[in-house]
Amino acid sequence: MNITFMPGCLKGRMDAPASKSEAHRRMICAGLTKGDTVIEQFMTSEDTQATANCLRALGTAVELEGKTMKIRGFAVKPELLPVFDCGESGSTLRFFVPLALTLCHGGIFRMHGRLGQRPMEVYRDLFVPRGVTWRMAEGADGAAELMVSGKIRNGEYVLPGNVSSQFVSGLLFALPLLEGDSTLTVLPPVESAGYIRMTVQAIRESGVEIEEVAPYSWMIPGLQTYHAKSSEMQGDWSQAAVLLCADALGSEVEIGGLNRDSLQGDAAVLELLEKMGCTVVHGEHGISVKASERHAIDVNMNDYPDIAPMLALVCQLSEGTSVLRSCGRLRIKECDRLAGTVSILNALGGNAQEDGDDMIIHGVKALTGSGEVDTFHDHRMVMLASVAALCAAGPVQVTGAEALDKSWPAYLETYRSLGGTAK
Repeated sequence: MNITFMPGCLKGRMDAPASKSEAHRRMICAGLTKGDTVIEQFMTSEDTQATANCLRALGTAVELEGKTMKIRGFAVKPELLPVFDCGESGSTLRFFVPLALTLCHGGIFRMHGRLGQRPMEVYRDLFVPRGVTWRMAEGADGAAELMVSGKIRNGEYVLPGNVSSQFVSGLLFALPLLEGDSTLTVLPPVESAGYIRMTVQAIRESGVEIEEVAPYSWMIPGLQTYHAKSSEMQGDWSQAAVLLCADALGSEVEIGGLNRDSLQGDAAVLELLEKMGCTVVHGEHGISVKASERHAIDVNMNDYPDIAPMLALVCQLSEGTSVLRSCGRLRIKECDRLAGTVSILNALGGNAQEDGDDMIIHGVKALTGSGEVDTFHDHRMVMLASVAALCAAGPVQVTGAEALDKSWPAYLETYRSLGGTAK
């Protein structure tokens, strides 16, 4: 789908879409119960649909009516070695591998897009010495397939802290279901710690005991049972960050439904924008950011890489030279987002460069460019281009805008409702 975004300004009020990160976790906890769970204010996307599909492969019943998701765990007995279609969702893949080895002796995991290129060696190196069979192959349709078979057992598990937190979360979901007690330790420095805390919170709220005996080291009793806990989704800070960064560049959007005490790492966007000189406004109905004289920042993005592209845009239109450090995880997303962000900024008249895993952004007074930009069929690159277009010298055309369905299918509708032109 080809879309042209026009220069302009967004203005109005909206509620943040439901948190995709929280949705994955709440869905999985619900699927591991033997009761019925209701999740309100749910927003479906291709990634959450992938998690729903994998829950069904485990024997879970999943129904969505409007914004209400109903889940019944263990509704039917799963097959041995079921097929788990993970779409392009890295969270889904890494969350379900340990669960499959725990509940149904493994499974076949299908991966689309660039998902098959994302690192999985952490699990391979952890499980294969414990007797798990691991085989990466290619399906008849060209999609990558990972086949794992065997059963993981309780014991001591140690992970390095410089890997995706999704591996930690996957083990945290599975270890309480094993026949004996386990320990899980993540060695410092720990990246994306907020996402680990989100997982622990969701599991504990489902009645499962996890004792943190030292920072990022847990004792986890076995033979536990997840208990149904209905809930309402929080607003998604990573999606809200798109519009809060637009505010920092002159738009006027107030966003409701955001929890300032959220464990979502991307809530740091407010603190980062304040460091650049912007003012956070707490209005009657939500949060907004007031644009002001913006200056450069030097910040480590380890714990919140997803908001780095949008923050880079704000840096591009700020005074001075900014450095966004430790953005290497962006290279293994739906596209190489580090290179993609630099490419989009420079195509529109910016001055940005890669330096290893860092982004160096030399501030400019205006984006003097326009025209077609490559968004690499990545939902976050499309959002970046749409907000950059508001400040560009002319129309900005993108292809592959359907990539938005991966995380925020209603994004274009929201963008237009706030006065943006997308045609």
